[in-house]
Amino acid sequence: MISQAIKDGIIKALRTALMLLKIMIPIYVGVTLLRHTAFFFWLAEKIEPAMRLFGLPGEAVVPIVVGAFSDEYATVAAMGGFSFNMAQATIIAMVVLAFHGLPVETAITRKIGMPSLRIALFRFGLAVLTGVIVSLLAALFLGGNMPGTLSPPGESALSAPGIYSGAGGVFDAGWGLMFQEMILGVLNTIFIILRVLIPLMIAIELMMKYRVIEAIANKLGFFCRLLGIGKDALLPLLVGLFLGVTFGAGAIAEMNRVRPLPKKDMALLGVFLFSCHGIFEATYLFALAGANAIFVSVLRLAIAIGVTIAARFVLRN
Repeated sequence: MISQAIKDGIIKALRTALMLLKIMIPIYVGVTLLRHTAFFFWLAEKIEPAMRLFGLPGEAVVPIVVGAFSDEYATVAAMGGFSFNMAQATIIAMVVLAFHGLPVETAITRKIGMPSLRIALFRFGLAVLTGVIVSLLAALFLGGNMPGTLSPPGESALSAPGIYSGAGGVFDAGWGLMFQEMILGVLNTIFIILRVLIPLMIAIELMMKYRVIEAIANKLGFFCRLLGIGKDALLPLLVGLFLGVTFGAGAIAEMNRVRPLPKKDMALLGVFLFSCHGIFEATYLFALAGANAIFVSVLRLAIAIGVTIAARFVLRN
């Protein structure tokens, strides 16, 4: 039984990886090119004044816009070009974690049957709400600025050397460097997905055969009731919470092949996972960039539970 579970898990992992990679690779290549175009600069320049809403300096627009189009790693790399204090780094982390990787993750939500447009709009609203709440808390406990009180900088961050000029900074690169970035990024994406999905799908297969999932669901039944989801939705929720949206989506896709989840559960899963996912890895990454780890982890989880409960009552009515 174990050997058959391992074989089935590998087959399912490869099938799920192929589904995800067909979506992710073209979008990853397109986003990499987009980040080096005039449109990207124009978009960042237009958004820059809105940083005052979060009590952030204008240069915070750089990691926030980078994050919206890519992932946490690119965001942290972009933050490295500036000197953000702990309060500012924490606010940037919370905003980006609510609204990052939008092109890839929107395409994935559509593929697995979630309402992608509604999820995208929800994430935008969540990013704004989260930014305001965290900026207030950061002003009280981390020495940050109150929303709207920070004076705009005299010089745009996008005109700083190495950012908006041809100095090879975060945004600027030659064709050779861009193709290298795309190739390495695609290969790294394939490696990460296969490295995680194969053991994950084998574990899921073993848990289903030995009825471990039912035991876990029974132990955490109160959490399912709190969020308004069925027990079948608990496994992809936990996978997404600890490993990230991409792997949570892979678990949802596999669960739907066996026993399709109700639309209500899919919607609530989307609300929770896009509010809080990959909690350990993301917290560690942004802590390295100067964010307050306790704020990032505890607030993300609290906001996710709160908005999911609110969405549960909205769907009920």
